[in-house]
Amino acid sequence: MASKNSIVRVGVIGPGGAGRGNTLAFAARDDVEIAAVADNSERSIDTLENALREHVENYEKNSFNRYVGEYEFIEMLDKEDLDIVGVFSPHSLHDIHSKYALRAGCHVIVEKPMANIVGDAITMTKIAMGRGLHLVVGYQRHYEEIYVTGRKAFSDGIIGKLEKFDVYLAQHWPGSGWRGDARFSGGGQPNDSGSHMQDIFLWMTDLLPMQVHGTTDKKSEDKDGNISMKAVEVDSYSEVTMEDGSSGKITIVGNTQIGFKEWIILEGSAGVLEIKDGIRFIPKGGEPQPLTFQRPKGYPHCKVDQIVGLAKGQYNTNYTSGINGIRTSWLTNSILETGKGPNERNTVDCDALLEKEGYSRKFLHDLIEASALSNMY
Repeated sequence: MASKNSIVRVGVIGPGGAGRGNTLAFAARDDVEIAAVADNSERSIDTLENALREHVENYEKNSFNRYVGEYEFIEMLDKEDLDIVGVFSPHSLHDIHSKYALRAGCHVIVEKPMANIVGDAITMTKIAMGRGLHLVVGYQRHYEEIYVTGRKAFSDGIIGKLEKFDVYLAQHWPGSGWRGDARFSGGGQPNDSGSHMQDIFLWMTDLLPMQVHGTTDKKSEDKDGNISMKAVEVDSYSEVTMEDGSSGKITIVGNTQIGFKEWIILEGSAGVLEIKDGIRFIPKGGEPQPLTFQRPKGYPHCKVDQIVGLAKGQYNTNYTSGINGIRTSWLTNSILETGKGPNERNTVDCDALLEKEGYSRKFLHDLIEASALSNMY
């Protein structure tokens, strides 16, 4: 369903932190109007206002309507004629805010993770599909040339049959603010920045998890060596088996002084695809070969470009659809569950976890197939 307006009207729920950056990306476009903003905190909205005045050329002061309070986002959705709603609130509120926006007839872009629980992610996706609306998840790596190239190389069969994988993220993660509060975060670093790495691995391979064996850790050490225990998971160490029989490690580290380090290594019967300080293919018994970036013609430049283009009918393919939020929530839920069992390392059956939410692997495969028929990947 394309927007009826040449200028797309955007409403924002949660303009702090990442939400502010996303809002600035919307406001920088000539075809977007920031029409309304909702948040618990007047100060957060003031900070957004100052950022818009500083960074957006010809921005007119106080040009959007303000809705302040815990439930005022509902009033915003009722009163404003919006095309797109950006949901950038704390993780535990993503599904609530997104479902309200979808039921109000708005396209939605929602920050990661799309939902803390896989069942909620499925519900969000079904509502969007049922209402003919676009749902875009904030996984920006889908628009980065290095990962677009990696996905194409894998789908072209460059490494043969996938046998092993190594997915790694290290980032100093202090677990401060609402991110360290399970009521709002729904889980620590594995559910925060770690969500990005799980997502891009699943998007590149189009695989679903079968079993996760591992553990999590809530210990955090600052630069002076002081150790504290957080209320949420800081690290996770997981051995994952996928439904195609491949297996490997997914390691998410927040207890580190490293600013940011990530890699994905996919080992197959014909060679290795390595995304680590660049992207290269290493054939069996051969020398590393750098891969060139291959952004397809007409491919969106970023997640904001994706949702605006979909709303205006300029794009007909969604590269960060709800399917990605579902897959990632399912894997994240399984990873976090390994730290809740009675043993030091526990095994989680991914099918059993999904069935507790009322769904099956077959249902999810059917939903993925239906999404692909609508150009949602």
